[in-house]
Amino acid sequence: MNQSIINIVQKILSDAYESKASDIHLDPTRNLLRVRFRVDGLLQDRTFFPKDLSPPIISRLKVLAGLRMDEHQSDQDGRLHFQIKDERVDIRISIVPTYYGENAVLRLLHRHHGTLSLSNLGFNNKSIEMITEALRKTSGMILITGPTGSGKTTTLYTLLEMLKKEEGSIVTIEDPIEYAIDGIEQIQVNQRSSLNFANGLRAILRQDPDIIMVGEIRDRETAAIAVNSALTGHLLLSTLHTNDAVSAILRLYDMGIEPYLIASTLSIIIGQRLVRKIGPDDSFSGRLVINEILIVEENLREAIIKKSSRAEMEILARQNGLIGMREDGYEKASAGLTSSAEVLRVTNL
Repeated sequence: MNQSIINIVQKILSDAYESKASDIHLDPTRNLLRVRFRVDGLLQDRTFFPKDLSPPIISRLKVLAGLRMDEHQSDQDGRLHFQIKDERVDIRISIVPTYYGENAVLRLLHRHHGTLSLSNLGFNNKSIEMITEALRKTSGMILITGPTGSGKTTTLYTLLEMLKKEEGSIVTIEDPIEYAIDGIEQIQVNQRSSLNFANGLRAILRQDPDIIMVGEIRDRETAAIAVNSALTGHLLLSTLHTNDAVSAILRLYDMGIEPYLIASTLSIIIGQRLVRKIGPDDSFSGRLVINEILIVEENLREAIIKKSSRAEMEILARQNGLIGMREDGYEKASAGLTSSAEVLRVTNL
């Protein structure tokens, strides 16, 4: 392959790393290949290349990821890595055919998970205490909620790091595995072999686990098995795509889970978003979590069983110590960590 194409790809990857980008978008247009980086949650134009460079650039990425070079009409997914400075950066790549050519999106998976802590992510002391207490339990469900891009997976990995101990067995089912964690058995969903979340979770239960992490509860079958796992003596961690903590309870209703089972297994629900931080020069640099913590205590369990209204459950959640996500954000804005405008932007989603 032309050395200049190899250098171009290396430069794109290096620039993305130096910019602390989470994603790279390579978008073919009528006349150009548009390169964009997602930095602090926002996509930004980075550079443009002549259209005739698009196929060789995509081909180089396919080579690095071990994808089929002769396939241009169907989607392909893979992984690659490159070394920069002292860090190996893993990259997840998705390629799909579009009208003007193949589009590629690359997710940079920085190997920083071992240094993460709840406080570094942006959780305050009270939230950390509530989460730590829930992690001490040997059974029950811990759910993390929020839209795509709200940092749920990073929080999950941080909790797994906190739970690791030699005498325990932790098994995960993920789609995809974003970080390999020593001491934890991680299973990758594979739809081609029918290894989905539900089937993977069934297999995990035969592996004698103490703690189970399901990357996402997407359907009724997975929800039912997850609840049953938590009911039968396992600590189960997972995520749900809901806008706030209380909505997770309503989503489980919608999935057909019996109210008494939800009440019996739910331990804590963490609702979260990511907001851009304000640097010392008033520029944005990095992101932190704003969150709300819903503790499921006896008063709320009774309300769940009765299928009380959302408003009633929100009142009980506040009695149990919940501080709303927007309120948490405003506290962080008052402390100079972010801005009120940024808090409003992400909580209006």
